[in-house]
Amino acid sequence: MEFEKLKEYLRVDFPDDDGIIHLILDAVLDEMQELIPEFDREAPTNRQKLLICTYVKEMYDNRDRTEAGQKSVRFAIQSMMLKEMLR
Repeated sequence: MEFEKLKEYLRVDFPDDDGIIHLILDAVLDEMQELIPEFDREAPTNRQKLLICTYVKEMYDNRDRTEAGQKSVRFAIQSMMLKEMLR
């Protein structure tokens, strides 16, 4: 996953948050590697790339929210993740 493409998806055009975006990206890739059989973090499929972008965006956009019981991953992300897990 190209970092600049991810930042373009996030609509972030400044370097200030690069560290936090890298941290979120690494966590998302770790999660996908644990959940998706044969996931290759160096060569994700197109659907996996979209899932990475969407998952990172959800976490980045909601990084300051601390509400109890808040769903951090929307249904679309959960659906894509489930499809990948069941492949």
